[in-house]
Amino acid sequence: MSSDHSNLKKLTLVFTAKGVKGVGGLLLAWLLAKKYGAYGSGLFFIGYTFAFLAANFAQLGVGNGCLRFIPMVRKEDKSNLSAMWTLAQLIVGGFGLLLSAVLMYFSESVAGLVFKDVSKWAYIFCASPIIFFWSLTRINIMFRQSLGDMAGITLVENLLIPLGMLILGCFAFAVDFSVLFFLGSVSALYMVVFLYSFWSTRSDYALSFSLQLRSSLEIRDILIYSIPLLTIAFSQTSLIWINTLILGAVGSVVDAALFVAAMKVAVSISILLYTFNSVYAPLISTAYARDDHDSIRTLYRDATHALTFFSFILLAGVAVYADQIMIFFGADYGAGTQCLLWMLAGQICNCYTGPVGYLLILSGKSRLEVFNTVAGLILNAGLCLLLYRSLGVSGAGLAFCLSNVLVNMLRYVQCRKFFGISWLDRRQLGFIVLQAVLICSYVFLSFKEINRELLVAGSFIAYLLFNFSNIRSLFGNLRSRN
Repeated sequence: MSSDHSNLKKLTLVFTAKGVKGVGGLLLAWLLAKKYGAYGSGLFFIGYTFAFLAANFAQLGVGNGCLRFIPMVRKEDKSNLSAMWTLAQLIVGGFGLLLSAVLMYFSESVAGLVFKDVSKWAYIFCASPIIFFWSLTRINIMFRQSLGDMAGITLVENLLIPLGMLILGCFAFAVDFSVLFFLGSVSALYMVVFLYSFWSTRSDYALSFSLQLRSSLEIRDILIYSIPLLTIAFSQTSLIWINTLILGAVGSVVDAALFVAAMKVAVSISILLYTFNSVYAPLISTAYARDDHDSIRTLYRDATHALTFFSFILLAGVAVYADQIMIFFGADYGAGTQCLLWMLAGQICNCYTGPVGYLLILSGKSRLEVFNTVAGLILNAGLCLLLYRSLGVSGAGLAFCLSNVLVNMLRYVQCRKFFGISWLDRRQLGFIVLQAVLICSYVFLSFKEINRELLVAGSFIAYLLFNFSNIRSLFGNLRSRN
């Protein structure tokens, strides 16, 4: 999508694509649960999760470096696009290949750590190529994102990968093959997706292999900025996925599967946050480059108002039907309902504070973001180990909740100090008060044994009617092109 399109069109495209990806992820979890049961599903997701986290580590923060510097160096000389693209491929690809090879060589030791069973080394071995292929695919996606290109993100990350995994999942019902074969097929899928993202990015932007950067900015400057983001990129993703590995290592494969199902449902709410981050990141970067803090505050306000308004609809809907959603995966998954509710509570803070993490990264405050994400990751892992022993899989959900609240509150306080942003303005307060009233009314009326579907429909209509003028204002702001 062209960068000349309005923010609303970009948001609509990215949200639709991420929605398709989210639904695809849920369907994949359901297909694996039905085909292989909770244990088989857990085997796949533990091996896949380990490789996925390692791939985020392999990006070395260069992706976020692209988001910040590419708009700057492109203005100085258009040929710098080719240089930045080439350098990003070499750095990320080299590190990703090395990490993949190391993990394949030590696959038995890793299997003993995450599965408590060295005989399952093949699951780590077959998943390891994902590290190399996904890290390079992701760097091409973030390269396009830095140019305001939503179409490249949409097709590669939100269509090809989830659709391919769904097709493989459906194929497993027609031809009986093992979880291990399925995992190997997913690795092959990531190879195909990488080849497409590489050649399409090169073709669409007429890129060539070049190491000559014609800019006042030096490669050393990019690396100095990017290396701390290695920790950020890894820690941010680990906040979501690390509990899966912890449950496999100290708990059971089945509990890991329950957590993955709950996590996929809860994190689907983050589609909104990811959507706004994808569209607003280049705008924030541009505003910071010209030292325009007023524009930064306006962008933050618009994004946060929209996130608060829309995320409530998704959060409340999932919370009301949490028990039915979990049982949808299978009878054994009902035990993960409380875990899902705790994770939804964490997502409230995640969405309502807005794009505070991106504000810090794109304004050169990456060291602070390193501290924030590492603190959250350590808290999440520590609480998961502690609470799992007393609360089971629900404890892992509570750990996720508390770590999300801590990280986002830290980010907001820091952004308020540096940019003077204000979260609880008049409109935001109005949203929250109305939401609180609707929640209390729903809980009270539910005790009167009024039909749940009728209550949900009535609450939704009331929410829209009371916010009619706010909706018009929100959409008016989002139609802006800058």
